[in-house]
Amino acid sequence: MSEIRNQLKNQNLEAVLPASLAQVGGQVFPDEPSIQDQLDFAQIVRTWSSVHAPTYGNPIGSTSSTITKAGAAGEAEVEVVTATKSEVYRVQSIALANGGGAAPVVAKILLGDCPLILDATSAPSSTGEPVLSGAGPFFVDVNSPLKFAVTSGTGTDATLLVNVIKVSQ
Repeated sequence: MSEIRNQLKNQNLEAVLPASLAQVGGQVFPDEPSIQDQLDFAQIVRTWSSVHAPTYGNPIGSTSSTITKAGAAGEAEVEVVTATKSEVYRVQSIALANGGGAAPVVAKILLGDCPLILDATSAPSSTGEPVLSGAGPFFVDVNSPLKFAVTSGTGTDATLLVNVIKVSQ
């Protein structure tokens, strides 16, 4: 068994993270005595990719979904799309709905802690007005959840609808 395979022998492909591959791959040198380690490493990466990124970063079929989350009171941030481990989601569209009949709601939408949209507005009794058009693509991973907070209007009247599709699992 090669040194590289030996370092990963107790992990299955589901558990291996890209950081693990980078750590192990950092031990492979580009000289002739390391040719077998290079070949082993390339095979491990191809096998890992076939599990986690079977479409090479393009959308993975049958993995799209629309996630709906209600707003919170007091400008509290609500996580709408979160990823785990190696998951990466591509954000396809975002809409803001307003279940209240009295006043519009205004929300900020963030990717991680970075503002994506600061003034998404939805009229009273709206079932979902698109707030993301022509921009992107935007990606959500374990370090950058998509979240929103109502900055004006009644927080619990607002609902964010986000359509996503996986590009890595």
